Amino acid sequence: MAWWRWAATALCLVVVVAAQALWPAPPVPSPIAFQSINDDRFSQLRRQAMQFVDSRPRQGFQFVERRRDAEFQVHCRGIPVLWLEGRPQHLLLQVSLDAKQRAPAVVRLRALLQWQLEPLDYLEQVLAGVPEPVLLDRVLQILAGDVPDGARCGVP
Repeated sequence: MAWWRWAATALCLVVVVAAQALWPAPPVPSPIAFQSINDDRFSQLRRQAMQFVDSRPRQGFQFVERRRDAEFQVHCRGIPVLWLEGRPQHLLLQVSLDAKQRAPAVVRLRALLQWQLEPLDYLEQVLAGVPEPVLLDRVLQILAGDVPDGARCGVP
């Protein structure tokens, strides 16, 4: 009788994982917090992101400004893949967990932006309330599989 319970539990677990893989949730951002910067510096980062999008015409990238000199996003075919948001105490840079598959060039843009900023240490990020993606989010992203070809940006 114990064997049947074990088999039923294993089957339920397989069904739950398969269901989550077939119906993936929207990509969760992976945030990193940085020291606050002045408006001129933020404008410079904004210009770099705009140049990134402008240099890739017809590749599906869009620059979306949420609040002037405070927040912008880079979208891939309408889905946000990079966010930069100025908050009162820090600057928050987020990249969706599927950015490497959806828009590989955005990963390079993130590296360029990060290189110019001073990160908060781990404790400061925790105290600032910067969420860190949990291991389960990353595992579910892997199980969800590849991004469909029509949903990718900047890939030949």
